[in-house]
Amino acid sequence: MSRRTKKKLIVGLANDGTNPYGTDLIDLGGSGQAIQTTGLEITPLEGEEIERELDDGKSGSKPMIMSGIHVKLSGSVEAAGSGDAITPVKYQAVLQCAGRTATVGTTEVTYTRINDNSEPDATFYYYNDGSLHKLLGARATSGASLKVGELPTFTFEITGLYGGVVETGMPSSPDFSGFQTPLKVGHENTTFMLDGTEYPMFEFEYEENNEVSYSENTIDEEIDITDWKPDGTFVIEAPALSEFDPFSIATANAQLPVSITHGLTAGNIVSITSVAIQLGKPTYGDREGKLTLSVPFRFIDDPVIESK
Repeated sequence: MSRRTKKKLIVGLANDGTNPYGTDLIDLGGSGQAIQTTGLEITPLEGEEIERELDDGKSGSKPMIMSGIHVKLSGSVEAAGSGDAITPVKYQAVLQCAGRTATVGTTEVTYTRINDNSEPDATFYYYNDGSLHKLLGARATSGASLKVGELPTFTFEITGLYGGVVETGMPSSPDFSGFQTPLKVGHENTTFMLDGTEYPMFEFEYEENNEVSYSENTIDEEIDITDWKPDGTFVIEAPALSEFDPFSIATANAQLPVSITHGLTAGNIVSITSVAIQLGKPTYGDREGKLTLSVPFRFIDDPVIESK
């Protein structure tokens, strides 16, 4: 019987700090969370192939040894809340292993950058219609995409240690409770603010650009986040130059606050904010006959994600 490409699913669980790095947290008995994803893809084996350059009296290929084996997962989750303003989102394991910690406030949950080298690792199980791939000690980079007329998403690329592959069926009844139906990006649900002024936005995209790397020494192997340089691009309808002059702002090397908020009802609102971004080189564009500005930017102060 043939296997089906659409029958795929990931389950994730972040380390709360009580287990050693690289522990199979789900096998240990942890309650892994089934995560609703879109565009999920796996690279089952990454690493080096070390050729044994044997002097065996023959030409042709020589045997090789696999080294530094690890696994990558990529895809996105719909950017929506948890159904309750002060309950973390159900896809928080993705944000956590990308270097963010969740702090519950009185009206929101804030996901902020960890700066003390204590980024939690996570375990992910990838089910692929008959097989289960295990990613251990996983860490990630993430981003976001909000485009008018589309559904908002948080994107991710997860890198984990190779935990093996076993033959098994899909989970019989994955629990997706708490995942909210997303709202399309547009004038009813989305607000884009730059330096305290709202502008008509068409697109907003950003990437954390975490430097995620596999490393090995004589004691252990690990997936590390060694640096990050978040940046992005927004596209707006071009206002009068007297209202917004991105060329002067860019050449003056000015820093501006930015925010994008999506959603209307408590429990299904997400936002991305920063107190300081710096604009890059703007370019003109066209959208249905309207003049647009495409403006690249970099985050001088790390973006903060909130669900509320």
